[in-house]
Amino acid sequence: MVDGLLIGIGFVLGAKTGQLLTLALAVGGFFLSLAVSAALSHAAVQAVKLVLTAAAFAVLLALGAVAGATLVGALSGPVLTVVPAFGAAALTYLVTEELLVEAHEHQTPENPLTTALFFVGFLLRLIVETGV
Repeated sequence: MVDGLLIGIGFVLGAKTGQLLTLALAVGGFFLSLAVSAALSHAAVQAVKLVLTAAAFAVLLALGAVAGATLVGALSGPVLTVVPAFGAAALTYLVTEELLVEAHEHQTPENPLTTALFFVGFLLRLIVETGV
C-alpha cells in the first residue's frame, strides 16, 4: 500500500514522475509477488490462496495510489514538497539500513561511515539534479 501511496503522490507531482514510479514499483511488486508465491507454494498453500495473495498485492497497490493522489492532491506549497522528500528519505533509509545490509551479509560488514557516505552521495545527486 505504501508503494501505491508513492505512485499517487508521483502523479500529483507530474505525469512523468508518476509513470516512472509506477514502472519501478510495478517491477518491484512483481518480484515481491513471485517471492511470496514461491514461499507459500513451498509451505503447501493451495493454489487459490496463492492467486488471492497476488491479487491482494495488486488491490492494495491500487488503493494506495488512489489514497496518495487524493490526500496529497489537496496539499499545496511547501507541504507538497515535504511529503515526497520524506518519502525519498524513508526509502533511502530502507535501502541502506535494511536491504543493503542483508544483501552484503556475507561480505564486509556495513559501518556508519559507509552509510553516511551513501547519504552524502544521494544528497549531492539531488542538489546537482535540482540545480540548487
